[in-house]
Amino acid sequence: MSSRCLPLLLLVVALRAFAHSEAEAPALDILDCEHPPRKLVHVLPKQLAKAATVICTPSAQMIVAGDGWAWRFPGSYFDRPSIPAYAPLESRPQAGGRYFTGFKATELSGAEIKTLHDTFVKTLVTYPDAQPPARIVKLVARNDQGHPMDAYFGFRSQSEGWVAVCAPACAPEFFFLINRQD
Repeated sequence: MSSRCLPLLLLVVALRAFAHSEAEAPALDILDCEHPPRKLVHVLPKQLAKAATVICTPSAQMIVAGDGWAWRFPGSYFDRPSIPAYAPLESRPQAGGRYFTGFKATELSGAEIKTLHDTFVKTLVTYPDAQPPARIVKLVARNDQGHPMDAYFGFRSQSEGWVAVCAPACAPEFFFLINRQD
């Protein structure tokens, strides 16, 4: 055997030595998007499917702007917001490529919208609305560590609104604007 083949042979032997089933898989620093875990979900509930979509990257799955939509932070046109599966505070220190295992969307009632609006006016300096939005969809996203986070999608109209990510607290830096690009 040539000395050039030896590193390749060692790599194959090492990979076979670490072969395992998903049930006993150790946490990896990357997410294999080509061969995702069985529990990975990649479709958002229909209430949000136009404004947002889910993508897979080696570090984590992320919720990003849907086709035809633009997301941006209030003070920037360049940084593109995303909602990563590692966003819940409890998940941040744990190594591994995070992914979503479940989504649940709920339309808030008029009274719930008013209450949330009043809370955001008082607590989020980046919240721009003087009036409550026409509708709010609360998305609860759960990741592979079992940690939930809430993302509130507020729609002023069918083509513009905002998102407040609460993981667990709603913070000004986790608030961004969304609008349809027509």
